[in-house]
Amino acid sequence: MANVAERVALHRAFWNGEKQAHPIAALRVAPDFFFSRHFRAAEKLLVPDTCITADMLEVDRFMNDYERMFRDSELAGQDAFWTAEPYTGIPWMEAILGCRVCAGDSSFTSERWLNFPGDLDKVRVDPENPWFRKYLEFTTALVDLSKGRFPVGMPIMRGPSDVAGALMGQTEMVFALNDEPERMKEFFMRIAEAFRFVIDAQNALIPPFQGGTALGFYHVYCPGPSIWYQEDLSALMSPAMYSEFLKEAEQCICQGKSYTAIHLHPSSFFILDALLAKDELKAIEVNKDVGGPCMVKMIPYLQKIQKKKRLIIWGDLDEPDIRLIKKNLSSDGLFLHIIAPTVHEAKRLGAIVREVD
Repeated sequence: MANVAERVALHRAFWNGEKQAHPIAALRVAPDFFFSRHFRAAEKLLVPDTCITADMLEVDRFMNDYERMFRDSELAGQDAFWTAEPYTGIPWMEAILGCRVCAGDSSFTSERWLNFPGDLDKVRVDPENPWFRKYLEFTTALVDLSKGRFPVGMPIMRGPSDVAGALMGQTEMVFALNDEPERMKEFFMRIAEAFRFVIDAQNALIPPFQGGTALGFYHVYCPGPSIWYQEDLSALMSPAMYSEFLKEAEQCICQGKSYTAIHLHPSSFFILDALLAKDELKAIEVNKDVGGPCMVKMIPYLQKIQKKKRLIIWGDLDEPDIRLIKKNLSSDGLFLHIIAPTVHEAKRLGAIVREVD
């Protein structure tokens, strides 16, 4: 396993597009993708159809889970830095902007509340919102737990289109894009500003890690200020609509950040050209989704990304996936976040990534 200085150097090379002997490998030990239920402290929360309030999350009870996850990741051998983030699974932005949160048996969902456009002025962050306070409480506790051993970052935080769909309903959002285009642009911008308010408040509590920051959830070290976001509901838009409605909102999210990334599902590859044209976007993260497509079919798109951006691939990558990736993609500017069921399997896959061909 590389030491801390070597890991920092690997990440600097990744962001600079410099020569890498092999892709960077982040190794997460988890039995499946339902990360919410991997926290023993959350077991009593994951009761289907239960309304969850912020006070039900007892932050101190989660710390043993974070410590266990950190130690497992280090035992697996890391090129990356395991990153702690406020409890994954809570739809934080939706809750902070007023949505009711409900539990399932493996994660949490939000309920819509906004009547568009009449309630548009209500879309803002109340600094006294219980979910906002809980988010910052998690951040402070994780900084204390870290003691400089690992970075603290943001969890999954849905972007403007996703949050709009959650607040007003996805069908209603699609109709509003046609019927009220200017108000929808305003709506997306309000969400982007709220997003930045939350992340900036969190970052104010986090000290630098090895002189930089980290992309939470993906565990990518960044030598300077960083942020990432997602727009899964871009799948409901044409490429032209995506550019028209979300360009300014996404610029707002990325403003002032030197290291930026967007999360992308293969189902949204049709907006890839628009993403590659964004100067403010430095990296694209692509999921290996459970429902496909297979890695063979994804390779041409991943090659296209590598020509202009840094590439992060996330998922339960197995040995054939890793060997296919190494054969068809450049190691330069390539980061693999591998989810493996055991420490032993994570070690084995990490060793394959680090093989020098």
